[in-house]
Amino acid sequence: MRTSVYLLGLIIRVLALLKYDFQREFRQRMSFLSILLYVFAITYLLYFLLNTQGALVKMEVKYWNVIFWVIILFTTINELIAQFSKESEGLYLYYYTVIKPAHFIIARLIFHSFYAVLTSLMTYFIFSIWFGSPVENFGLILLSILLGSSSFAILFTLTTALSKGLKNNAVLTSVLGFPLCIPLITLVSRLSKEAFFSTTSDNFWINLTILLGFNSIMVVLSVILYPYIWRE
Repeated sequence: MRTSVYLLGLIIRVLALLKYDFQREFRQRMSFLSILLYVFAITYLLYFLLNTQGALVKMEVKYWNVIFWVIILFTTINELIAQFSKESEGLYLYYYTVIKPAHFIIARLIFHSFYAVLTSLMTYFIFSIWFGSPVENFGLILLSILLGSSSFAILFTLTTALSKGLKNNAVLTSVLGFPLCIPLITLVSRLSKEAFFSTTSDNFWINLTILLGFNSIMVVLSVILYPYIWRE
């Protein structure tokens, strides 16, 4: 009985926080448009440079895949740092008095994951305009974008939350997340590479399981670690 009541309270509070985050983002939608402008500009710049070098004539699928995920990675980092920078210390003090830290970090993980997935889908669309799309299994590339972008969002939400309030927190976010984002982007690129072929390889389920496990571990660590930072 107590467990069901706690879960119901958790869901209600997380939904209330998500509603607030989405309403605030809608009012300040210029930040989302600026992210799309950043993606459009960086993809066009890469297209222009590669095209002038003749690298697009016979561009291999693996290079398409690597460039695509590098853009998504840095876009996610920029948007998360921008999201956290909107909030003042006074607002966090208000959060501290009315919200439990577990509720706050769970709501942020969900919101940032949704935001990252949305911008990643737009990135795929813009990227396909300039570079074309060699994807043969569209459902698999959507799955890769869903899991990959949410993995980046979960990782850098945790590192940004841990470094919030410290000096040079943007630098600390990159330093804390860099050791983990290297194997993560390697794993995600391997998973999405399956979408360029009509059949999946034997490693598909292994990579998928590892990625799901990584996301689960990061969520658990966020819920466990963030309350200690919250007190500070």
